[in-house]
Amino acid sequence: MLVYSISIYSWPVALLKTIEGWTRNFIWSGDIAQRKLVTVSWKKVCAPYEEGGLGLRSLISTNEAANLKLCRDLLHSNEDWAAILKSRVLRGQQVIKHHIFSSLWSSIKNEIPVIKENSSWNVGTGQLINLWHDTWCGIPLQQSLNIPQNVSIWLPQLVSDLILNHQWHIPPLLENMFPNLLSMVQHITLPVEETLDQLCWNNSPSGMISMKLAYDFKRKHYTPKHWAKSIWSIDIPPSKSLLVWRLMHDKVPTDDKLMERGCNIPSMCSLCHTHSESTFHLFFECNFVFSLWCWMASILNTTLHFQSIEDIRLLCDGSWSPQCKITIKAAIVNLLNSIWHARNIARFNNKQLIGRLHLLGFCLTLLSQVTKLLVLPLHL
Repeated sequence: MLVYSISIYSWPVALLKTIEGWTRNFIWSGDIAQRKLVTVSWKKVCAPYEEGGLGLRSLISTNEAANLKLCRDLLHSNEDWAAILKSRVLRGQQVIKHHIFSSLWSSIKNEIPVIKENSSWNVGTGQLINLWHDTWCGIPLQQSLNIPQNVSIWLPQLVSDLILNHQWHIPPLLENMFPNLLSMVQHITLPVEETLDQLCWNNSPSGMISMKLAYDFKRKHYTPKHWAKSIWSIDIPPSKSLLVWRLMHDKVPTDDKLMERGCNIPSMCSLCHTHSESTFHLFFECNFVFSLWCWMASILNTTLHFQSIEDIRLLCDGSWSPQCKITIKAAIVNLLNSIWHARNIARFNNKQLIGRLHLLGFCLTLLSQVTKLLVLPLHL
């Protein structure tokens, strides 16, 4: 019922933000009323996997996309609802500017300019296309010919005024005023039979706009992340990949991140007790963790030198067989999860030794499997 209502009506943004806030809190804490300090922004969470997100859909963007699609359907549909609404809000091809009592029109009226700016006309009879202001032969003719507004209103207004017997025919008045007009329109092929003009969405091969295309148009876009495909795999539990995803966004709640958000706390690494805790130190520089990375590098017969968190993916870029790459990815993901688990045991349960032994035992088991796979040919 919620999805249906969002797809028809424009919801108050404040209400959608409240619902998204509950969803965000539930994802991070399991409680809609409890907010965590160190989290990835909701807009990034709603980005696709390849852009570093979790592939969730923002309710705000979904509502805007549904309004956009409904507006496009209104302009092209011949159904009764569309015919009734168009008779109330359209005067020819112009949209009314006064208010009418309509829940549908209130939802979609702001999308009319968006539709026109991102669509172009396929010429049929030309009776629905404004000759000077609509996009049908590239840039609108009023802009390309630099025609003042007070001049264009006295000229022929429809593309059909330039068509005679399914061929281009420029009236003498226009030919004298704009000698280049014929050459500008001749690249548009006219249909041999009478067909209706069609307003086509520019980013759609078919000219139609689906909910998927509308949402992709409305959502915020990010640069594709090279590491995104490495951490998500059907061979790795999503709960394990989630920590690595947070790590790649630098949103793991270590002491330095908590202090950035105003927490005044003493900081010390719970694994080495010799350094203040930061994300990079905990996962890569800590003496105990560093020895594990060196051990893993020796197993893989390579050298590791981490300068940033994104250097993790370099381990998987070697000339390994597909089976080895999967195992190495799984080893890295589970190693990072075990480091975080050992840190939490040491800090909150005061079980430093047990945490270290648990981590060491897990790495021994996991890396022994890596060693067995690496004896396979590098390219199967």
